[in-house]
Amino acid sequence: GLHPLPGAAERVLLASPRMFSSSHLHVPGGVEVEVHPVVLFSVVDHYSRREEGQGRVIGTLLGTVTGNKVEIFSCFPVPHTESEEQVAVNTDFHATMLSLYQRVQPSHQVVGWYSTGDGVSDSSLLFHDFYGQDVERPVHLLVDLGLGTRRMSCKAYVSKQLSLGGATLGTSFEEVRAGVVMAEADRVGMEMLFKSATASGFSGAASLSDADSMEVTIKKLLKTLQGVGEYVDEVASGAKPRDAELIGLLQTAMAAAPALPPNAFGKVFSSQVQDMLVAVYLANLTRAQLALAEKLQAVAI
Repeated sequence: GLHPLPGAAERVLLASPRMFSSSHLHVPGGVEVEVHPVVLFSVVDHYSRREEGQGRVIGTLLGTVTGNKVEIFSCFPVPHTESEEQVAVNTDFHATMLSLYQRVQPSHQVVGWYSTGDGVSDSSLLFHDFYGQDVERPVHLLVDLGLGTRRMSCKAYVSKQLSLGGATLGTSFEEVRAGVVMAEADRVGMEMLFKSATASGFSGAASLSDADSMEVTIKKLLKTLQGVGEYVDEVASGAKPRDAELIGLLQTAMAAAPALPPNAFGKVFSSQVQDMLVAVYLANLTRAQLALAEKLQAVAI
């Protein structure tokens, strides 16, 4: 059962992992799981902001269920503590975040939970039972980040009771089919990320800042304009034959550009840059507040 931790009503002590036994069956089941890319990005971001010494992170998965198909659209982290003696999760934080998310997307419901690591453990059963209180068939998404030694991967599991006669022998995690699905907007965003990373020589060791990303984009634009200018000069000098279709495309592109005086363009550009910097500042401030709130909750416990 669930028992509150002394002096911390917002956390629920699940149990000791030693009280449970499990086996891991990797047999394809009838459930099919589809994961959107933003979920994987959120898991990676959560792991990068974990507390020092924390082995893994967990969180709640949100999506829809249609028959045997589970589609995961988003997720949010859930603070927890985990040791050999006990496992606890912050249920108040989970309820608050779920309420906020469902105000934005009422059709999305809790479909399971995620964790990082290279395999399921006995304590995973405790988290799975916790989510099973409100979800008929919760999905466990296991994200293996690789950590520089192997490729990142994700697997999905559902639980299944193992019984012999009338006696329950334990619980097994049964692997089900899982895949990453991308809408058109996701595909375009991923392509832009990969192009920016390739153009800047990004190796995965550190992410580009907004200023660096803008610099890469501007350099690519200048290079493209330089190539167009060279082509026009060669056509004008007779070194290359005229291509009516290409000239038409250039004329269309030039006509689409707003005819702004240099001073007006400078004001518009400065205004856009300032708006972007304000957005970046607010995002960093929100991230700092969330990190501070997590540490305060940990200290209070």
